[in-house]
Amino acid sequence: MNSATIVHQPLLKKRGLIAYLLLLNMTAPLSVDMYLPAFPTIISEFITNETMLNYTLIGFLVSFSVGMLFIGPISDKFGRKPILTTGIIIYSFASLMCAFSATIEMLIIFRVLQAAGAGGMVSVSTAMVRDAFDDEARPKIIAILQMLAVFAPTLAPIIGAFIVKHTTWRVTFLLLTALSGISLILSFLLKETLPKEKRVSGNILNSFYGLIEIGKNRSFMYFLIASGSCSMVYMAFIAVSSYIYIQFFGLSEETYSIFFAVNSLVLMVGPNIYILVRKMIPPTKIPLISYSSIFIAGILIATIGRQNEYLFLLTFMPVTLSLSFLRAFSTSTLLAQPDMNGGATSSMINFTNTALGAFGMLLTSLPWINHIVGVGSIAIISMLISGIMMLLFHRNGLKLQGYN
Repeated sequence: MNSATIVHQPLLKKRGLIAYLLLLNMTAPLSVDMYLPAFPTIISEFITNETMLNYTLIGFLVSFSVGMLFIGPISDKFGRKPILTTGIIIYSFASLMCAFSATIEMLIIFRVLQAAGAGGMVSVSTAMVRDAFDDEARPKIIAILQMLAVFAPTLAPIIGAFIVKHTTWRVTFLLLTALSGISLILSFLLKETLPKEKRVSGNILNSFYGLIEIGKNRSFMYFLIASGSCSMVYMAFIAVSSYIYIQFFGLSEETYSIFFAVNSLVLMVGPNIYILVRKMIPPTKIPLISYSSIFIAGILIATIGRQNEYLFLLTFMPVTLSLSFLRAFSTSTLLAQPDMNGGATSSMINFTNTALGAFGMLLTSLPWINHIVGVGSIAIISMLISGIMMLLFHRNGLKLQGYN
């Protein structure tokens, strides 16, 4: 791998650092996807309903996004390593408490706390990519991390279905606790990627000033919202996928996990395509291609996707492909913007994508004809938002390095 590292890692080495970043980036999809096959079981055990159980997802995403928003700038002030370690400890404790929750309310509370820790892990790991790799290597590293991270949402529901069948859903959270323990051990081998001379000076409020400046940057924010709106439809799918496959189509938990895994594997294709074509396709064409594909897929999902599980899978795959393709492009483009603190930049990117995803999940609770029509409609709505934001970007003559 011909990638240039800026900060040498004497213990982890370059490949070890990439592997560690991968583990940290897998935290969120594992936390979201592993217990999905258990949704019908959890509803029965806690004598609750879909809406209450979905709060364990929505609450996670809201806390996750808010955590990422503030933790990144804090790491610009105090360094990556101490903030990362704190996030891992919080995540480990909350995961353990999720496993022993006695009520749905307790599960929601500890999921929110778990998400705060996960937000620190993911936000800091994204900032570390900017710290540790130069402008030439960074797009490739981001694409590689996104491709390899696909194994998390691919394997998570399969593992979760196996656990639900042979033990209890609570074991999924015990497994997450164990994985975070590995992350904690590796954090002690990590060399700080943000030297003191590169940190934000002054008091802690100066760290958040960079966040405010990014929020006021119209070019950055219009582009981010336009690309991040794609998260709405994918996270809406995550929220209702078990109901669609298990309840609507009548599949078993194991079969559902296979369908979910097949779709997740498509996440690996998008970044790979981006690596191959990023120097051949004009950057301004990439959003247009992605938005058009998702919009058309939304129409197909709502019209023919409800006929059977195979058609639903096939009509949703273009959404997954386009999302992963666009995400690799937009993340590398936004992280490459000059004169922006790495922690604040990564926090704003992750916060916006996750907040829009949580909004997509919330939209699934509207009184749609069924969940499939809801997912298709959300795909159309999200692409209208993306199109409007990109239209405003160009009509206002905005510029973004690496895009136009």
